Amino acid sequence: MGSATVVSTLAHMAERCTCMRDLKLLHAHAFRTRLHDHAVVLGKLFRFAAVSPMGDLPYAHRMFDQMPHRTTFFYNTLIRAHSHSTTPSLSSHFFNLMRQNDVAPDHFSFTFLLKSRSRTAPLTHHSDIHGAVLKFGFCRHLHVQNGLIYLYANRGMPLLARRVFEDVLLVGLEVDVVSWSGLLVAHVKAGDLDVARRVFDEMPQRDVVSWTAMLSGYSRARRPREALELFGEMRRAGVWPDEVTMVSVVSACASLGDVETGRMVHRFVEENGFGWMVALCNALVDMYGKCGCLEEAWRVFHGMTRRSLITWNTMMTVCANHGNADDALRLFEWMVCSEVVPDSVTLLALLVAYAHKGWVDEGIRLFESMERDYGVEPRIEHYGAVVDMLGRAGRLQEAYDLLSNIPIPCNDIVWGALLGACRIHGDVDMGEKVIKKLLELKPDEGGYYILLRDIYVAAGQTAEANETRQAMLDSGARKKPGCSWVEG
Repeated sequence: MGSATVVSTLAHMAERCTCMRDLKLLHAHAFRTRLHDHAVVLGKLFRFAAVSPMGDLPYAHRMFDQMPHRTTFFYNTLIRAHSHSTTPSLSSHFFNLMRQNDVAPDHFSFTFLLKSRSRTAPLTHHSDIHGAVLKFGFCRHLHVQNGLIYLYANRGMPLLARRVFEDVLLVGLEVDVVSWSGLLVAHVKAGDLDVARRVFDEMPQRDVVSWTAMLSGYSRARRPREALELFGEMRRAGVWPDEVTMVSVVSACASLGDVETGRMVHRFVEENGFGWMVALCNALVDMYGKCGCLEEAWRVFHGMTRRSLITWNTMMTVCANHGNADDALRLFEWMVCSEVVPDSVTLLALLVAYAHKGWVDEGIRLFESMERDYGVEPRIEHYGAVVDMLGRAGRLQEAYDLLSNIPIPCNDIVWGALLGACRIHGDVDMGEKVIKKLLELKPDEGGYYILLRDIYVAAGQTAEANETRQAMLDSGARKKPGCSWVEG
């Protein structure tokens, strides 16, 4: 068989490769036939190892290290591979190595590099890559410019994203739906939803990315009605949603407590083949839980063939928030038996469950064992759950001692929970001690004075209640308006 035929055969087989075992056999055959450095053969083998889901990136690194002649293609392949990997910062390493070795980057180099840069945090030196784009003359390449727009968009930098967008127009290029979507995402990430909506309305055409970006922005900003209205427009426009779209829609239903719309969305999910998506099922469990429909939450949970840590945590949190401590504990045991490692959210759900059930001593033991048994360092929300647990049980001194010796920065929310417990139990002395702590943290919050005054009134100490009210007026503190999770 001639060498040209062997090259063609090896290249064809490498393109059809489905696992690393087969690729290694092909690589070995390439060595035996002395074609391991042939550009076409090596390129096909290398690309599979580097970027295929069934590949092996460390193996691709070893291949790269042994190459006598590394072209732009091979550098680009590694830059691309790391842009999708858990180590996106290595894309910059290979780009810099490429420049050090006088290998010229092309537009693919910048497209992959910009993708990886948008995934690394924080973005502190964005000007270096922007400058490199200009230096190498890619300011007239739309894919590269779109990459720059998304680089700034993903960091919530709408002014810089818009500047690139306008630069594209200035050099005579036509922006496309990707450019517009990038500008939209920039404003959404920055929290400028009204500006984002103006950009959305100005778009000459919209794809699922742009619809989903706007819809997700509304959902995350607690503007669920607008999210659901936009979803209706999206369906009428004939744009097919994806998993991210549907998660945002379900989250909007949960925020509104609108279980009827949630059930309609659930039917849409089942009828259109979205039911296998773990993140979407997690959102449905959360939605049903927040709407008080525990049977339906359990039905979704039991119907899942795959469950993530978030799945277990969501179902446990639903049980905990509804006071079903026994179910939460059984879920925890089932989760551990399934070899799923608990995290801080898991343990918080358990603490909340114990608080609702009144299992104070069990909750304290769990709290004290978090770091030792699970490697989870307690955070402020865990302290808050324990304070709530102790406060419900009337063990106010223990709660006070816990917060007084907290090893992390405290906040007014947990101290406020303790003050609320003082009011419930009519403990004037403890209320006075807690209010001092609260006023150190938030001297202008009048709500705390009002709570203390109520404690005095309940205890029949009218003079102290009047003094507290006067102290509030003298300090200039004002009660901030509360918020409701229920919308009319």
